[in-house]
Amino acid sequence: MTSKKTGGLAGVTAGQTHLCTVGKEGAGLTYRGYDIEDLANNACFEEVAYLLLHEKLPTRAELDGYIKKIKANRGLPDALKTVLEMVPASAHPMDVLRTGVSFLGNIEPEGDFSNQLNVADRLLSCLPSMLLYWHRFHADGKRIDTETDDDSIAGHFLHMLHDKAPDDMHRKSLDTTLILYAEHEFNASTFAGRVITGTLSDMHSAVSGAIGALRGPLHGGANEAA
Repeated sequence: MTSKKTGGLAGVTAGQTHLCTVGKEGAGLTYRGYDIEDLANNACFEEVAYLLLHEKLPTRAELDGYIKKIKANRGLPDALKTVLEMVPASAHPMDVLRTGVSFLGNIEPEGDFSNQLNVADRLLSCLPSMLLYWHRFHADGKRIDTETDDDSIAGHFLHMLHDKAPDDMHRKSLDTTLILYAEHEFNASTFAGRVITGTLSDMHSAVSGAIGALRGPLHGGANEAA
């Protein structure tokens, strides 16, 4: 008697991760061993990003330096601004980001693998800038300054959206949301990203591919529809 075959990867161990315990029986949700509730209540998104990328929470000095680096990398090259202006106003925001990341990889190539963390930090810094530059250009006819002085990525996003620094409640709400979405374990988009990096491709290609998977109606698109 032959065993019944099922499609997909259900029940298949596709890889191992030290980042996240979601789905692990009895573990709850942790990022590198830290409980998500503790991080959401007591950390900022920049601390969590540092934790995921560098495998430890930053010291005060390390966090200050990291925030300074993020702030310094928010600007967009003129060539990228031109591309974003050419993306139709009717485009889906994830299509805008996919296009922006892919184009940035052409004008700011990763080079060798030793630059991957710098590329990750650059994308963290400028993805909000890409999206809001495109949105404000088409919605309001403005070429906004994407280099705000806000310390947080959440504050930077809201500042560009509303032309003013956000209040603490709105900034904290978005900051907490970013923390909760920071680690996507082994879903379709992160799996797609792993497949691409597994070919020794560059970070821009992996992130572009992951965004493409996230856009689908059975993944991130389902959240949007709900």
